[in-house]
Amino acid sequence: MYVYDLESKNPILAHTFLELSKRLSDTQGSIVSTDRAVADQAETQYRKYMEQWKTAVAEIRKVDGFSRFLLPPLYEDLKAAARHGPVIIFIASQYSCNAIIVPSSGEPHHVPLPSITLADLNDLKDRFTRAIRHASRMDPAVSRTDLIVLLRTIWDKIMLPIVNVLKNVLKLQRYSRIWLCPTAVFTSIPLHAAGPLKKSREDPSGMEPCLEDLYNCSYTPTLSALIRSRQMLKKRISPSFVAIGQSKPGAGQGKELLTVDSELDLVRELFPATANPTTLSGDGATRAGALEALRQNTWVHLACHGKQDHEQPYNSHFAMRDAPLTLLDIMEQDIPHAEFAFLSACHTAVGDETTPDEAIHLAAGLQFSGFKSVIGTLWVVDDALAKYIVEAFYEKIFEDLEDGGVVDCRKAARALNYATHIVKAKVPLEQRIVFIHIGV
Repeated sequence: MYVYDLESKNPILAHTFLELSKRLSDTQGSIVSTDRAVADQAETQYRKYMEQWKTAVAEIRKVDGFSRFLLPPLYEDLKAAARHGPVIIFIASQYSCNAIIVPSSGEPHHVPLPSITLADLNDLKDRFTRAIRHASRMDPAVSRTDLIVLLRTIWDKIMLPIVNVLKNVLKLQRYSRIWLCPTAVFTSIPLHAAGPLKKSREDPSGMEPCLEDLYNCSYTPTLSALIRSRQMLKKRISPSFVAIGQSKPGAGQGKELLTVDSELDLVRELFPATANPTTLSGDGATRAGALEALRQNTWVHLACHGKQDHEQPYNSHFAMRDAPLTLLDIMEQDIPHAEFAFLSACHTAVGDETTPDEAIHLAAGLQFSGFKSVIGTLWVVDDALAKYIVEAFYEKIFEDLEDGGVVDCRKAARALNYATHIVKAKVPLEQRIVFIHIGV
């Protein structure tokens, strides 16, 4: 459990813990003072605050539901992340690469990945960066040979051993949901896009199934993040929707995005009228205006530049007209009813070797901020092509509303899988696999 969960049960105790934590942090800096008297006094004060902090933690652990506060979670608790489908954790080190499958029931399954090393993963990451850069300059109709070779490598060396366990050991049915939880350099590899990408032996007219032909894939940054998103989703209100777009961000925040306004119009038309969809763009799409829109709505579509700050992650931001809208800005807001965010046209620098990791962290940051379900992009999106996936996605996720269905962000993974398949004739490979789903 988190301290902000405690605020609803015991706000005084939560405030005491946060205040003591701040005092410990502030006092720690004075301990290294060159003034011996100041350092001694700070050390005495630090020990006093530490005892008070320990007492506060002990009191928190007496509160119902907080017995594991600040303690490592038990496997029985973490297993809740796999309630609606297995979670696969990817681990890379200089010694070996492995996967751990957390199933819906029973013990975890260890899957060694002996055909891939840490050096191989780093090489794969660099080759993907070059392949994506090269593909962006190619005619859409030309085969992405380099990219296909890399996706086959991911399939053969990483995903196939895992799929074998899912199919043959766990007996997981086709089209079930799975969650990918990459760590280290695995976060830079588009695991969801793995596949043999060759003609089927059984049916020469068809293709061998790729990972997303077998299962509906989502990502999660941690097991705890997924568990928390599901818990928060229980407190739902009537959906409301806003599309926020900024085609002309402030100075130094990126070039003009030519298709933002038409995308906002498209999205507003696709969203159900009962949710009172609104748009925020142009001069209205400021930092303050966007924050207010996030507070007032449960679903948000963002069409703008996005940038991950690797030195200061909380400064990762979306480019607005006047100033960047940072993750810290969003996390400081009270948006408990936030449900879904679609991050479209969130551009980064083409060819930046850290690009594959970028949008995952930006989208994951929104999940940590309270959004339970997020769609983000792994590298630069072609605005003119993204609209096809955006349109297909929203048509799919809202297709059953006229028959009594409800607006539900838990349908996002399946809707995205459908959208990326249905646009194959219009959208080249690298622009289909760029979109990922994170969360519930």
